[in-house]
Amino acid sequence: MEQSREELWPYFTDPDVLAECAPGCTEMVLESPHEITAVLAVGVGSVKPEFNVDAIVTRLEHPELLELKAEGNAPRNEFELTATMEMIGRDDGGTTVAWQANADVSGTIVSLGGRALQSVTNRLVKKYFADMQAAVESGEGAESKLETAPQEVLEDVDTDLEEAA
Repeated sequence: MEQSREELWPYFTDPDVLAECAPGCTEMVLESPHEITAVLAVGVGSVKPEFNVDAIVTRLEHPELLELKAEGNAPRNEFELTATMEMIGRDDGGTTVAWQANADVSGTIVSLGGRALQSVTNRLVKKYFADMQAAVESGEGAESKLETAPQEVLEDVDTDLEEAA
């Protein structure tokens, strides 16, 4: 992206902008500065579950790093996800946004196979970043509203994930 990290950061940490740009997002609520709930409809072939998602910001370093953990539940489908976004400043003043996610998915959506899931995931990620670029270029304002969860919340999240494994 051509903008600096400082210019981009508010867009990537504003739940209102995230909701507009996230494919399939029908609702996103900032429950606290570190907790987001959302409803995401994801279609893979004939399977189109609507996930209720709970996400916690596990690490935030302005303006370069955002990490979150999320879990989503839909009828006969569920996932756990850890996602990291890193903003890397370039010599030309622009920013490279590196994104990585690790997800455990289970349910009927998995029956479609890894290749179908990977294809849909790649398409959704490309659409998200294209929509984010359009939001940034539109010049509409954005306000950074996210913070790292307090330590006791992070400990609860880690315990819940360990118990689920």
